[in-house]
Amino acid sequence: MKLNVIDHGGEGHTLVLLHAFPLDSGMYDRLVPLLVDDARVVTIDLPGLGGSPVPDEDPSMAAVAEGVLDAITDLGIERSIVAGTSTGGYVALEIAAAAPHRLEALVLAGTTPRRITPDVPDARRVVADEIERLHSTDPVANSAAQGLGVTAHREQPGLVSMLRQTIAEADPAGVTWMARAIADRSDTTAALAAFPGPVGLLFGAEDDATPPSRGQEMLDLRGSAPTILEVLDRTGHLSALESPKAVAAFVLRVLAEVG
Repeated sequence: MKLNVIDHGGEGHTLVLLHAFPLDSGMYDRLVPLLVDDARVVTIDLPGLGGSPVPDEDPSMAAVAEGVLDAITDLGIERSIVAGTSTGGYVALEIAAAAPHRLEALVLAGTTPRRITPDVPDARRVVADEIERLHSTDPVANSAAQGLGVTAHREQPGLVSMLRQTIAEADPAGVTWMARAIADRSDTTAALAAFPGPVGLLFGAEDDATPPSRGQEMLDLRGSAPTILEVLDRTGHLSALESPKAVAAFVLRVLAEVG
């Protein structure tokens, strides 16, 4: 599997950023400059999205995780902190399940280890079939508006049009592939509970898709393992896009836990 990888440079621990569906790594453009002074930052377009081609493999989250690990390995990186938003969080947790030794820490934003809303498998398969039938990303166009909190809609209205453009320009075949990979994902609650390294859990107070209560559920799973939970005010589902300074500060807190 070939993935589009951008190494933004920087020194110290390597931080790999994995984006939400059906977007691409451009959702981190406002966050990356706030982190490169403290870490080596790498962004990756998930399969079929952004600059990554549609894979030949059957869609699965396990295949996505393997592809991300291969891409990191190609950069000469053995261990990294993986940060994922929404679908990117699913991938990060799949890596934690398959290869926890490759991770120094996890940062999970607006996501869940369970196979529940907003990505119920059967519903994602229906969306994938509709995109394939229409050969258009129109069935997921509304996710642009839904991903932002009420504050961002009011104070940063340009974000909606930017996200709509990203989705409109996405390859329908790639969006279909990833939707089916999301539907195929496993429950990763055991992997989250067992991961020995630091975990940062970040949620937006205005996120209706994955509300902060999901973060508390994940914190409870962690028991006494090192975990930080933070809920950002005035922020929705796409926290790195809406509140990049606050997200950068949180990520740096997790990096400090790695040492």
